[in-house]
Amino acid sequence: MSSALGFIAAAAFAGAAAWASGCQGEAPPGPSTEGGSPPERTSSLPRPAPASSARAAASAEAPKEAPAAAPSEAPPEPPAPDTPYTGPLLGSIMPQASVYPTMEFSKQRLGYIRLGGKVPVDPKPIKGGSCAKGWYRLLDGGYVCGRSATTDLSNPQVRLGITPPNLDEVLPYKYAFNTTHGTPLYRSVPSKDEMMRYEPYLESSKRKRKEEEKQRAEALYEETEKEVAAAAAARAAAAASPAPVAAVAADPAAVEDKAAAVAAAASLGIAPAPVEEEPEKPWWENVDEKGRPLNVTLADLDKDADSTVAKRMVKGFFVAVDKTFGWNGRSWYKTTAGLVAPSDRMYIIKPPASQGIDFPEGAKSVGFILAKSASKYQFDAEKKSVSVAGSLERFAAFGLTGESHTHRSTVYRKTTEGWWMKGADGTYTDLGSPPPDLAPGEKWIDVNLSRKTLVAIEGDKPVFAALVSPGRRSKDKKKNHATPTGVFRIREKHIATTMDGDGTVAGDLPYSIEDVPFVAYYDGSYALHGAFWHGNFGREMSHGCVNLSPLDAKKVFFWSEPRLPRGWHGVWATPENRGTLVSIHE
Repeated sequence: MSSALGFIAAAAFAGAAAWASGCQGEAPPGPSTEGGSPPERTSSLPRPAPASSARAAASAEAPKEAPAAAPSEAPPEPPAPDTPYTGPLLGSIMPQASVYPTMEFSKQRLGYIRLGGKVPVDPKPIKGGSCAKGWYRLLDGGYVCGRSATTDLSNPQVRLGITPPNLDEVLPYKYAFNTTHGTPLYRSVPSKDEMMRYEPYLESSKRKRKEEEKQRAEALYEETEKEVAAAAAARAAAAASPAPVAAVAADPAAVEDKAAAVAAAASLGIAPAPVEEEPEKPWWENVDEKGRPLNVTLADLDKDADSTVAKRMVKGFFVAVDKTFGWNGRSWYKTTAGLVAPSDRMYIIKPPASQGIDFPEGAKSVGFILAKSASKYQFDAEKKSVSVAGSLERFAAFGLTGESHTHRSTVYRKTTEGWWMKGADGTYTDLGSPPPDLAPGEKWIDVNLSRKTLVAIEGDKPVFAALVSPGRRSKDKKKNHATPTGVFRIREKHIATTMDGDGTVAGDLPYSIEDVPFVAYYDGSYALHGAFWHGNFGREMSHGCVNLSPLDAKKVFFWSEPRLPRGWHGVWATPENRGTLVSIHE
């Protein structure tokens, strides 16, 4: 009970979640069925430092519109990755503790810390400015008001805050897929009465069992009536005829026992019940022939909110799981938004395992296999015949020399390992022109929409290549979600942020994906981000954003600018700390 009460306090501290839309809103096709830990490939891109008390970050969502970037001093150099921080920490006690460039509240923010997140700090608050409790100077730059954070790490809001994102795993959190329309998200753990009230299907299961018991009793009743009537007829026949009766229909003692059972059943009210008028069905039971709720929007889901339930979910929604716990005979998920979901209506997904590679030394480009099965090929000395030289798995990646050969109308490309790739089996990187304002040696990202590839580059040196899934194209304007082309700079980055929205075509269901991982916004709500709900990279899948596998998104996230300081959950670019250039082209 004490642990449950502690959880309730934690949920209360978390507050309501911000459900920000992103990528112009597209319902994901469903969770990936890929499983298992992916094989490690080395990468020149720096991996995030292991999670520690200094890197702990908690939950807050990105605003729907980012505030203007704030001018500030150049950020301090990050500490050596092998030097763990052991000094004072500042813990967030708010869903989102804003970091400002100066000791004044403003729309200009450098970033934020999630509830329970901890960051290196000068522990002595500075009086002055617009914060009565004083300002704390963060060692990695910026100021936090004392009413949003504390150096007392035993504070319940800090201690019971959201579990820090696990940056050593493929995904920062575990994610649960909602399997059924109408699943409630509770504000805190419900009582048994509340469960029965808000989840009537639980009561329906009880009624179903009672109905089955009633049917069995009624069958017994009918059987007994027949046997009683047969026994009475046999006794009457025996009394009217002196001839002995060979047998009776039933043992009178047994019949009397059953008669008693019938009387008992009648006393329990087992009889045909009067027909009651059907109550109006809730939206999650009012479905079309395909089993989809009719005319449901995000606003409709919010109408179910009250002091107990925050909202209900449509099948296909995802929540990010902070903790799993037991309560009232059921298993529950506490989400990173501080809400509570019944785990028996959901399941934890397995992230896709694909990932890109370091750009091989001497390679002109990188090839990727997209076919479910493919082969390596070898030509004879005169390139007149070709033979199979081995097999390849889907998403295999390798360097290409730039040499190609057409044999019987089929294009082959030579790899840096000496064998040849059949062009129809996959795709390859093809860089566009560098951005016009690229500084010497500056990092930039090339996204080729036709090839479905991304390359991370430092100056003129490619360092990493990966597959992407850009927006789906269609001749129907309402269904056309092509990723816009152009040159942009990363405006803001979030370890995780929620994306949701309504369908763009009549009949489409709304969607919500809590804490989409490793998000880098570059133009409005368009972003580079990880996608764990599909594993079809190298194909058009999104509603405009550039999807990467979680491992690739994480590498690009921590390689690109602006750098995310220790313990922060989100960071905005500034004129002094500009975001990495992103060039998107056909």
